[in-house]
Amino acid sequence: MPPRLRDVVALPDLGLTVLAGASALDHAVRWVAVSELEDPGPFLEGGELVLTTGMRLPTKAAACSAYVARLVAADVAALGLGVGLSHAEVPAA
Repeated sequence: MPPRLRDVVALPDLGLTVLAGASALDHAVRWVAVSELEDPGPFLEGGELVLTTGMRLPTKAAACSAYVARLVAADVAALGLGVGLSHAEVPAA
C-alpha cells in the first residue's frame, strides 16, 4: 500500500511544510518524480509527488497557475518545491 501524502509530510527529517492543499493529504503517493521541466505532465502517470528546485518555475501568477494546472491534469499527488537554490522562499504566485 503506498503511503499517503500525510505520512510523507509527517516525516520530521524532511522538514516539509504544507502551504496549500491541506484537504488533499490523504492522497496516495505512488511515486516520487524529480523534474525541472516546464511541463512534466507527459512523463507522469498520476499519483506522483513531483519535486523541483523551481529552476524554471515562472514567477508570474498566471504562469504559475498554468504550471499547477498542468500538474493537476496529470493527476499528481503533490508538488514539492525545494527552497534555497533557485528561490529563497516559495513564490507567492
